[in-house]
Formats: sequence, C-alpha cells, structure tokens
Amino acid sequence: MTDLSTRITKLIKLERELPQKAGKILQPDSPMYLTVWFILGASQRTLAQSRGFRSMIEAKNFPSAAILLRTQIDTAMRINGLKYLHSTESQLSEVFKGTKNFRQLLSRQKTVKGHAVPMYDKKMLEWLMADEPWIEPIYHSTSDFVHLSFRPLIASIQELDDDTGDINFAITGEDIVTGEHDYYEICDAFFDVTKLTCTLILAALMAIHHPNNEPTKS
Repeated sequence: MTDLSTRITKLIKLERELPQKAGKILQPDSPMYLTVWFILGASQRTLAQSRGFRSMIEAKNFPSAAILLRTQIDTAMRINGLKYLHSTESQLSEVFKGTKNFRQLLSRQKTVKGHAVPMYDKKMLEWLMADEPWIEPIYHSTSDFVHLSFRPLIASIQELDDDTGDINFAITGEDIVTGEHDYYEICDAFFDVTKLTCTLILAALMAIHHPNNEPTKS
C-alpha cells in the first residue's frame, strides 16, 4: 500500500467485521458469563481505540497514535491471558466489583515454589509472544510513548546543525518531523495488532459457546 487513506479504509473494514462476526456467535439465548461481559468490554475498547487511532493519524499526531497502538496490544494480552486464568468466573467477578484489577488475578501456572503466577503484564506479553513473536518490538517501542521518555523530545527537534551543534526546538504539540513512511509503518502495525485482537476476541467467544465448554468457576 502506498497511501494513508487506503490503510484507514482497511481499518474501518476491520472495525465493521468484529461486531458482525461476534453477533453470529452470541445468539439471543446464549448464556451471559462474566467472561463474556469482559470480552464484550474488550471489543468495545478495541473499536474505540481503532476509531481514536484513525483520528490521530488524520491529525498527524504520531505520539498519541503510538499510545493507542500500545494499549491495543494490552487488550490482546488480556484476552489471550484469559486461557491462562485460574477460576475465570470467580476471579473476574473481583474485577467486576472493583476489588481487584486484572494484574492482581492469578494464573494456572505455578512458580518453582508452587505459587500461582500473577497476571502481570510481563507474563501476559510472554504468553502472547509465544504465539505472536512479532509483537515484542512493537510493544517495547510504543512503551516509550506511554511512559515519559526522550522520544517526545526527539520529535520536538525542528532543526539540528551538525557544524555548529545548534538545536532549534518547536514545542507546539504538532508533529512536524515524523516522515510519511513512519505513518505508513504505524498504520500497518496497528492494523496487524487490531486484527490479532479481533481474532482473539472471536476465538474466545467461540470457545465459551462451544457446547462442551464454559468458563471455569472454581
């Protein structure tokens, strides 16, 4: 692809496909577990972040677009993490009630001392990378935008004179240095991550609504 408009169009198409496909899995008489509620919330977040990402791309706001790419990975990590979660329904009820956050929940994996491994971001990223190794460099590069680093400073450099060492900064909130190719790359990365997230969401819904499956309660 050679332009941003084509990439934006692909994202819009992907956004439309998620509710259409999910609707075919969730029939009117389908049981509504808390796990399903959690996945539906993730679906809403996925679509909202995609819409926000498109707005940031159109506004040429690269730093904010990068943050949305990073949080889209977070959604994928948590949906993928559901299959590692111990006592899915009872633990998600704690999240639903606000007594715990997702990172405080416990997985089915054990440490060498026999303790349950918490659902830390580092562990969820490790699990996702086992199936999708391409996600690692995107995760780490976009983390620089989520946590304050020198990446925004680099984006504020308007002019650098190698001979004199003079630097001119433009602190305006506008992205004046990021090239068009960088926008192509971040759009492609966001599409890939969003497609992965949608795939994980649909797979999780299908697994729950299989006749022989239901979320673990204890």
